[in-house]
Amino acid sequence: MVQRIDKTNAKFELGYWAIRGLGQPIRFLLAHAEAAFSEIRFGVNQDGTEDESQDWATHKDTLSLPFPNLPYLIDSSGPNEVRMTQSNAIMRYLARRFDYYGDTTSDLICIDILQDEAYDFRNAIISTAYTLGTEYEAVFDEFTSITVPRYLDGFANYLSNRGISTHFVGSRVSLVDFILYELIWQVSIMVPGSITDTSRPSLQKFIDAFEKNPQIAAYMVSSDYINRPINSTWASFT
Repeated sequence: MVQRIDKTNAKFELGYWAIRGLGQPIRFLLAHAEAAFSEIRFGVNQDGTEDESQDWATHKDTLSLPFPNLPYLIDSSGPNEVRMTQSNAIMRYLARRFDYYGDTTSDLICIDILQDEAYDFRNAIISTAYTLGTEYEAVFDEFTSITVPRYLDGFANYLSNRGISTHFVGSRVSLVDFILYELIWQVSIMVPGSITDTSRPSLQKFIDAFEKNPQIAAYMVSSDYINRPINSTWASFT
């Protein structure tokens, strides 16, 4: 099944599976920028129906993408249409487009480092979530005892040392906040108690501040917002 969400005057089209996954930080950034965007959602639906990946296999040949993949972004807002894939490239492109790439060279360097650190963390999350069967318990135990403290403590200490918990870089929201919110929120669900007012309070303050942002808060109560699934329904953690 292909789900189309068309928005009036939308100049952006985002294509991705009907899950949070790699698409959610992109959705958050566009929502925060108040950029109207249409979506094409493939396969697994919010109601839990099964993945229909053939939909993407059929659709991708119509897109004229140099490297067809999900997520993809089409930007028709300028004189020359932009068509692109790769989630990190999309995030950086949109950050430049909507001024979410910091204010100084130092900000830019911090953003790039944090983005790479975030995706190292994401790889560990995904490796755990998509471990199936009897192996999952042991992998999850290692994840909670080693991986989660390593990354969450690193991000928590980074915020604590800044003395600012509302965003990670500079004086305002940047592209890494959309990525890190998604990963930190996911782990708070995946590993209950890992982020609370008493356990890593700087990360809890970050989550709270992000969700209270007016544009984000409005998006999170809209009919377009995906609360779950985070991952595909066949994963061990969805």
